[in-house]
Amino acid sequence: MRIVGIDYIIIIAYLLVIVASGILGSIRAGNQEDYLVAGRHLPLPIYVACITTVVIGGGATFGAATQAFNNGISAVWMVTMFGVGILSLGFLLSTKLSNLRILTISDMLTLRYKREAGMISAIISAFYTMMVAVTNAIALGVTFSAMMGWPLKLAIFIAAGIALAYTLLGGMTSIALTDTIQFTIMTIAIFFILLPQGFSKVGGIAGLKDTLPESYFDIGAVGVHKIFSWFILFALGLAIGQDIWQRVFGAKNSSVAKRGTVIGGIYTILWAIAMTFAGMFAFSLAPGIDPQNALSEAVLLIVPAGFRGLVFAGIMSAFLSTISGCMLASSTLILNDILRLDNGKIARTRVMVIAVGGTVIALSVAIQSVLTALDIAYAILSGCIFVPVIAGFFWKRANWKGACGSMVMSFFAVVCSMIKWGTSSTAPIMIGIVISVVSIIVISLITEPEDPEKLTEWENKLI
Repeated sequence: MRIVGIDYIIIIAYLLVIVASGILGSIRAGNQEDYLVAGRHLPLPIYVACITTVVIGGGATFGAATQAFNNGISAVWMVTMFGVGILSLGFLLSTKLSNLRILTISDMLTLRYKREAGMISAIISAFYTMMVAVTNAIALGVTFSAMMGWPLKLAIFIAAGIALAYTLLGGMTSIALTDTIQFTIMTIAIFFILLPQGFSKVGGIAGLKDTLPESYFDIGAVGVHKIFSWFILFALGLAIGQDIWQRVFGAKNSSVAKRGTVIGGIYTILWAIAMTFAGMFAFSLAPGIDPQNALSEAVLLIVPAGFRGLVFAGIMSAFLSTISGCMLASSTLILNDILRLDNGKIARTRVMVIAVGGTVIALSVAIQSVLTALDIAYAILSGCIFVPVIAGFFWKRANWKGACGSMVMSFFAVVCSMIKWGTSSTAPIMIGIVISVVSIIVISLITEPEDPEKLTEWENKLI
């Protein structure tokens, strides 16, 4: 059964509100800082909505439900690692990032090391943010396909086009407005409708135990190796993502940045639990379906007519926020740090958003797999960027030659490893991190240290 009647009206109304918010954002975005970081004046409630919705996207929603459909409750570890990454960012880096008053991760590496380090990181980070957008465009396309019965390629094209439209209009100012709406809808839809209805439908925990394999209630069933690989992929990657940092840069002050990021991490762990049960509901009720459709089918099987539209709107909210944030993040990196064409004009940024959005749509239609796109994105980011960024904050002896060498060598190691062992293997990211650590230490120690004055200037900016 697909959605009908009132559900269509709810979804259409939701999409109209999102587009209207984009138009309002375009009116309020008076300059480049408004467009890129919402004028750096996001208060705590809106900041929490922004940081949470950019984290909770296709991987944390469809990816998590798919894992739970296949493995049961142990799948909770996947998105829990998203939350661990955000909590780490909140406790360790958010205050420093807010105090820097910059726009991109590449700005940070340029300030700490040299322009060359910022350029290399911009190229890698731009690719990462595009792939995260691709992940969510595919997931949103799957949702549209399940709701409307459309072919997946057409559904992906339309879904990503909606995100591109409102991002194009008002940038981060529009995104802040839409994220607040989307956060509210997704919270109500998942925690107050889908979960209670789901437990009622399957007969509670007892009903799940009667219909699911015993292994589905083993918290460690996926294995220590898989849990550790999720930590490496997601906890490390999310702590240094441009899409997430761009939200931090928009916080009103460092206190908002820290408190809001920590709250976002806690919410993400609660979301992990919710999506795990959603995937288990789907297996209990329809074990023969395509695992990638687990969440959509769970909604169709569990939620009564009249509420399905609201729940699907909540799921769509999670994806739209991440797609829009990643499109804007990638555009910012390419324009400001790779092409270095920023002249403060919003029009030029909008042209870049169109180019990035078109690329995202093309890649989404070509890949059509949420978990494949997710694995590629986080393997590249965690394997190549994490070590130079963390070393920049916490190891004074790290220098620009070590940072550049670390990123270049680990990038080629990750790519070659993915070609040999595939995108789902944990080998690429493990090899990338090891090479990154060894190369930055060795190269930094055998070359001259950074200028003490430059280091002092850097440290003063963090305070």
